[in-house]
Amino acid sequence: MKIAVISDIHQSVYWCNIIKQIDDFDKVIFLGDEFDSWANKWPMQINNAENIIAFRNNFPEKVDLCWSNHAISYFLDERCSGYQSGRASAIYEFYKKHETLYNVIYIYDNWIFSHAGVSEKWMNYCNISELSEINQKFREKPRFFKWIGPDNFGNNAKEGPLWIRPEALLANSVPNFNQAAGHTENIEPRIVKKNNQTFIFCDTYEHNFLTILDTKNDSVDFISCE
Repeated sequence: MKIAVISDIHQSVYWCNIIKQIDDFDKVIFLGDEFDSWANKWPMQINNAENIIAFRNNFPEKVDLCWSNHAISYFLDERCSGYQSGRASAIYEFYKKHETLYNVIYIYDNWIFSHAGVSEKWMNYCNISELSEINQKFREKPRFFKWIGPDNFGNNAKEGPLWIRPEALLANSVPNFNQAAGHTENIEPRIVKKNNQTFIFCDTYEHNFLTILDTKNDSVDFISCE
């Protein structure tokens, strides 16, 4: 499959570059964080988020949306950095209205796509035996997807798919799967290979890269959208 991965949004509109290329991809996956940026311009944030929903609804078989920590910051009142108390009600209503369009993870071929990554230790902590159980677990018991701590940065292998950091993920990843995640900003997207697994960390400081993954050929391209 040829998959376009769009990492953390944070008000950025770079994702619009994918619209004219939609026919080139089997899937387009948004890794979340539609809200909370340094600028926090309004109504630009909510309009941008609604445009993503409209894009998804125009191509429901192609476009996937991931839950993220900056989403449950409002949806589950699990406040994280950049929380906008004055906009909290409107952002909550956005996620409540569209919650059925979101999942925590998607799996295509031998790749896991999520906001931050899935660790085996977290699955054991939540008594989850199969990856296919994760999305339903969120619907039934969302408390398992809140921040655990005590590490303030989230560098703890028991952190869930909305919070875990790359170092902890690499040390405790689910075996036999590659993973693509956002959440942790880098200057540029990066690829890490470990134990016959490939990890793509897609998020950047400017939130301006598209990650193009071909699962058949195991090829990855990063496209900067200035």
